[in-house]
Amino acid sequence: MLAEDIQKHACRAMTAEQRARYFDDGFTLLPSFVEPEWIAALNDAVGKLVERSRSVTASDSVFDLEPDHTPENPRLRRVSSPCDQDDIFWRFLTESRLADALADVVGPDVKFYQAKLNFKWAKGGAEVSWHQDQPFFPHTNHAVLTCGIYLNDCGPEQGPLMCIPGSHKGEIYDHYDDAGVWRGELRKSAAAQVPADRAVELSGPVGSVTMHNYRTLHASRKNESDLGRPLLLFVISAADAMPYTAQPLKSRYEQAIIRGEPARFAHHEPGSYRLPPDWSGGYTSIFSAQQQEDVAAM
Repeated sequence: MLAEDIQKHACRAMTAEQRARYFDDGFTLLPSFVEPEWIAALNDAVGKLVERSRSVTASDSVFDLEPDHTPENPRLRRVSSPCDQDDIFWRFLTESRLADALADVVGPDVKFYQAKLNFKWAKGGAEVSWHQDQPFFPHTNHAVLTCGIYLNDCGPEQGPLMCIPGSHKGEIYDHYDDAGVWRGELRKSAAAQVPADRAVELSGPVGSVTMHNYRTLHASRKNESDLGRPLLLFVISAADAMPYTAQPLKSRYEQAIIRGEPARFAHHEPGSYRLPPDWSGGYTSIFSAQQQEDVAAM
């Protein structure tokens, strides 16, 4: 759907100001949006996943591990497709008012694409360099976003999401390096031109929700604090936005409608977009790509 058509529908869960910021800036923050009961249930499920990871010695299709991960001191970078690991994550997405807020910015018919649980552990949790999400999973139209739920308080010292206002209206950058290797980040020459002094940090208390369009330039610093920062992420789209490439994070829920009805027509916006690598042989995370642990050239 086009932005002007989406905004013809009344807000269900957002304020008009929050929705306007999303369309004007390419991102928005909903402070303390998620009820404490949901946060408690989600954190309980996260704790169980961390416990499971103690027996994992190398990154796999579910767990992406930091290099210093040990059974005694588990340090995850990501859990892929958490909805398939514990149904509380899917129930939260579909039963809470979060899906109503998502409908406010992609239209009444909302479709699930993927989910992940990212971690920034205390004392050095991984930095994420400037990038856009669109090059990872291009769709036929731009009513696609990532929303993040802060499961703990997230202040500036925890390395919160930071976004460049208005960047969703500009260039979609190449995320391959000069040698044709996928890096999952802007090339150094492009990154040097990012107006980082204009970046807005989306800090917030536990239960806050971030939303950013998949064209928006965003990044986050390392977590140098004593408090970890787990971040539950859902990627969703308008029902009429179709992915051009296969899903790298397999889930039994992919393309499920979480609000409204399935699309009868695909909506295509004009453009020519470079495709991401073929991840059918396996995919771990943006962390491994940006830290050059994945080196397959395309």
